[in-house]
Amino acid sequence: MVASLLLEPDEKRQFAELLRPEPLPDGSEPEERMTVGGLSWQQYLALDKALGDDRPGPRLCYLEGQLEIMTTSIEHERLVEWLGAFIEIYFEHRDIRFTTRGSATMQQAMKQAAAQPDKAWCLGREKKFPDLVLEIALTSGGVEKLEVYRRFAVAEVWIWRRGKLVFYGLREDGSGYEPFSQSQLLPGFKRPLAERCIRMEDALEARRTFRLGLK
Repeated sequence: MVASLLLEPDEKRQFAELLRPEPLPDGSEPEERMTVGGLSWQQYLALDKALGDDRPGPRLCYLEGQLEIMTTSIEHERLVEWLGAFIEIYFEHRDIRFTTRGSATMQQAMKQAAAQPDKAWCLGREKKFPDLVLEIALTSGGVEKLEVYRRFAVAEVWIWRRGKLVFYGLREDGSGYEPFSQSQLLPGFKRPLAERCIRMEDALEARRTFRLGLK
């Protein structure tokens, strides 16, 4: 089995190096992903339980037998925190009440889907599943996240990919997502401003610039 091979002490370091993704263009490290097929829902639950609650990693995403195991990186977490801060600055600016769901696990046995979003929010009142999900994708591949979130009826999924923020909105009939040039949930959110601020070197300056740009 692949798992036993990767766990052999003499081979672990060699395989870890061979499977490490190439650095990003700016030299920073991307996240690492591994996808395993043919796992039952019960196997997923057992693995999730064995890894423990409130763990810093790895993050799991499951869809009909496909399991994605992902570890994050410093750049990944920076993007999560900075973009999350911009979104919450927008909430404050527009006086929108919200609840942060963080990366809390979402599970639906009947729909054979589970995910740990990078960050998520409920707008207004608390709900079983969030209205808005933020995902950072520095590497490609893995489980189809939009299909996972469709099964939870998440209204919007924002994905940071290739240096750009992309908005996906759930169709009215719930059949899938469409890319939008402007968020429907957060209509005044300025994507170009967020993309410019995320490239700044100082977090405080980035937040100040974003806040001023909303006025």
